[in-house]
Amino acid sequence: MSEKTKKLERFFWFYLILNPILDIVSGLYIQFITGGDVYNVSIAPITPSLVIRMFVLLVMVGYIIMIKDWKAVKIAIPMGIAWILSMLSEFITFGSISVFIDIQYFSKFAYNIAVFFVYCHLMYRSGMSKEQIIKKINKYIMISLFLMTVVIVIPYIFGAGHYTYADRFGYRGFRGFYYSGNDITGALMILFPIGSCYYLSISEKIDKKMHIFYGLTLAMTLLSMLMIGTKTAFIAIVVTIFAVALYAIIELIKHNKQVALKVLIVVVIFAILYAVISGLAMLYSGHGMSQTLGETLKGMEHANNESTESLLFSGRLNKLMPTWKDFRDGGLLTWLFGVGRGSQLETIEMDLFEVMFYYGIFGFATMLWLYFKEGFTFVYRFIRNFNVIGLGAFLSLGLCVGYLVIAGHVLFTVTSGFYFAVILAYAKFITTCDLKK
Repeated sequence: MSEKTKKLERFFWFYLILNPILDIVSGLYIQFITGGDVYNVSIAPITPSLVIRMFVLLVMVGYIIMIKDWKAVKIAIPMGIAWILSMLSEFITFGSISVFIDIQYFSKFAYNIAVFFVYCHLMYRSGMSKEQIIKKINKYIMISLFLMTVVIVIPYIFGAGHYTYADRFGYRGFRGFYYSGNDITGALMILFPIGSCYYLSISEKIDKKMHIFYGLTLAMTLLSMLMIGTKTAFIAIVVTIFAVALYAIIELIKHNKQVALKVLIVVVIFAILYAVISGLAMLYSGHGMSQTLGETLKGMEHANNESTESLLFSGRLNKLMPTWKDFRDGGLLTWLFGVGRGSQLETIEMDLFEVMFYYGIFGFATMLWLYFKEGFTFVYRFIRNFNVIGLGAFLSLGLCVGYLVIAGHVLFTVTSGFYFAVILAYAKFITTCDLKK
């Protein structure tokens, strides 16, 4: 292994911590530089964090070439061809092309694909045992969760930041300084189950400080998702708590009290945190947690009573229909290669439909088969060899896939998409690597 390769691999480990910091910087940039609306600057906005991530994409591509992973290159080439053909279809169908928007949008997808390949190699080439890798990855997951939730919980106390919803049903929910509530929800939804299950899996003795850190981080994540108040966040909470509680009960029946004790630690810390944050928020901004949750649930009830479409698709069919009409009316060319992202004013924010309509049947097959292949392979191996570490990955990936199938936006984002790719690589590692090697 060359010294340059080693340095890059050390950087990629560090990047797991840098990534949530980039999202914090991006949120602060949007809040204080663009006045809270990044689209005031451009319909295809560029933030400092996106520039850094695109540079990291080039670094990751260079790393893949340096280690001569030609299999990854062969997998990526058809994806690039699908993108080029979508732009050609866009030009022929509409008589013009928005090159910058097309490049920017596909680059986010390519970034997440590169993340998957890089972190697969990072884990296999680390020289550490499987247990050491699991411990290291989850340490970074916990630190990332802590950093991300601080930027939601602390601003909430002072009433600074963005509401999750601002519509005819009022202002409700809170997402701190994150511009995209869906993006930060997706990231928390992915990391919360895997962090929870890892904490339950720890068999060796850990000191009180680590118990408090793990418990506080998970409690802050739970509180943050309640603050955000989307249907996705609530579903992730319910599914994770149900799975964790069921596992704890089963272990308690087996006379293993440690799992139940860890669950109790998180519950106690959450109760204390809820009371403290709510009290401080009432003191500084006149808005407590119970009031926030009440407004969120009331607004959600009004919104969902309007139609089944609103409940399932969060109103995104209004964005979907114009793209569907362009895709349908374009004939064989757009059916095969799509209408291109640059031809559309608004992003659909429904991943599977985006791939199909922007990149066509060819793009759908070439761009998504890797995700399908690795996902189904992981599920098969997890079912054959159940363990709580695998359960965390299963819940994380399962929630995210359910989200993006209905009305999620993950594969073309550099926040939740990054964590989805990392956890998919992690899931592959824990189900294929021999524990003793």
